[in-house]
Amino acid sequence: MKKEESEGRSASRIVPVVLAAGDSRRMGYPKALLPIGEDVFLTRILKTAAAVGLARQVIVLGRSADAIMPVIQGFPAGVCINPDPDRGQLSSIQLGLSGIGDKADAAMIWPVDQPAVSVDLLRGLMLAFERTEALIVLPKYQGKRGHPAIFHRSLFREFMDAPLEQGPKGILLRHDRETLEFPSDEPGTVEDVDTPSQYETLTGTKLELLFPNDTKGDERNS
Repeated sequence: MKKEESEGRSASRIVPVVLAAGDSRRMGYPKALLPIGEDVFLTRILKTAAAVGLARQVIVLGRSADAIMPVIQGFPAGVCINPDPDRGQLSSIQLGLSGIGDKADAAMIWPVDQPAVSVDLLRGLMLAFERTEALIVLPKYQGKRGHPAIFHRSLFREFMDAPLEQGPKGILLRHDRETLEFPSDEPGTVEDVDTPSQYETLTGTKLELLFPNDTKGDERNS
């Protein structure tokens, strides 16, 4: 790692990139708009990030952008639209990185279907990034790596140049020795919410009771 890459790091210059462009086919309803407590998934993430001082955020939306935009009015977040999210998660990451500007020390990649992350965990990840030379900082729960994951700005070009079919896994493999695994006791860091049954496990609420006419999600659907 180059010396300049580890000097002058500031947790306040980490920019969350929230990935919310997927079509939510298995859920049958935009995951960004699923209720969780008094929030929806997307606003819970934005509020958690703001609570630790990360008020500047970038959100990547897809075909449900028109439905989601009214919910995030009032949040100081930039929005990028992925016109073809079927190209894969990396296409959304690339769009998000292109929208964070050149003053960021790092990007915090945060899928919208993982909203159950605490303020304390977020602070721990940020301090670990600020106080170490790790290029990647991510939570690890019961032996499994999760999200949100922080990537140093020196890796941005690798994301932008990576083939879409490869996804971000190649970058993680290349920089495994420069990755800090932050111990977590929060299952929300590794549990995706892709189906109605997973939503019920997270919230205790049956999705069809909330949206009886809108949901057609079925774990058998792709």
